Amino acid sequence: MFEQTIETSATPQITVAECTGDLVVRGSDKRQVTVRLQDGADDVVLEREGETLTLTAHADCTLTCPSDSTLTVRTVRGDLKVKGVQGTVAIGDAYGNVGLRAVGPVAIEQVFGNLSARQVRGSLEVKHIRGSIRLRPPFPSATTYRLSADGNLTVCLPDDASLRLVLRAGGKVRSRVPGLILEEEGEETRGILGAGEAILEARVGGNVYLRPSEPERVAAEAGEFDFAAGLEGLGATIESHIAEAMAEMEARLEEGLSRIDSEEIRSRMERAAEKARRAAERAAERARQKAEREAERARLRAERAERRWRRASGRRPRPRREPAVDEERLRVLRLVEQGKITPGQAADLLAALEGR
Repeated sequence: MFEQTIETSATPQITVAECTGDLVVRGSDKRQVTVRLQDGADDVVLEREGETLTLTAHADCTLTCPSDSTLTVRTVRGDLKVKGVQGTVAIGDAYGNVGLRAVGPVAIEQVFGNLSARQVRGSLEVKHIRGSIRLRPPFPSATTYRLSADGNLTVCLPDDASLRLVLRAGGKVRSRVPGLILEEEGEETRGILGAGEAILEARVGGNVYLRPSEPERVAAEAGEFDFAAGLEGLGATIESHIAEAMAEMEARLEEGLSRIDSEEIRSRMERAAEKARRAAERAAERARQKAEREAERARLRAERAERRWRRASGRRPRPRREPAVDEERLRVLRLVEQGKITPGQAADLLAALEGR
């Protein structure tokens, strides 16, 4: 392992020219910059001129810097995670997924994977995300979030949010936020929470999902499970995985096309990529619909079996399902969301639960 530490001021300007692996950047209360790599010193170049530091890493890299640093990341070939950097953060091209947490204002040019952002204390400007976006609170007043993605957008909204929404989606806009009224204005969907002191403008190719903060935890504490909402989330997860895979394929295709001079070959490869993208979208939709149908069949079979048993035994019908069974259904859907089982396996498990 290679490690190097440099003493700095509280507000250095740090530029990562390129990282060919995964990059993790963490803010710290120490006035120093520390660079760590699994490999040796030959895989890193760290230059300093006053309070400006420039880093190039040819392996996975972890960078610790003062929390008030100004951070510029030009190119990351793997995943990028930034946490606790309160200064301005500028990201050029990230070929993997990007995760932001407890950061200041952020500007992003292009991400080939997905974006997850929470506790962004300043504005968030995102020009292009090839995958999907997940945005979590808080949403401070007088801040603006402008987002663009090819996939889906999921926004978790707290009860006290003060936010104005301007959404343009290629798919549907679905909300489970109490008190939020959405209105269609041409191709846009608009809504206001509270006084609307912050602004969220988004353009996405997929669906927009508006959720209360931590909906799964609240449902679990109540001992209930919203079956339709769970299936809707399952569909969103499947679509997110497809978008992520397509983003990776498109990134590799783009690198390959840059080395091809023949326009005919380039055109064929682009048509093949578009055909694969459409096929993946159809597969995702079929998987989501199949899971919904199987779950509904399982529910109806269970209800019919229960009515027959009640009539035979002379017992009165139950007013509602047992909470334990609902908890098990929730656990099955979480396994699908985590990628541990397929939607078809989930349908079989749900059917077994309903039929016992």
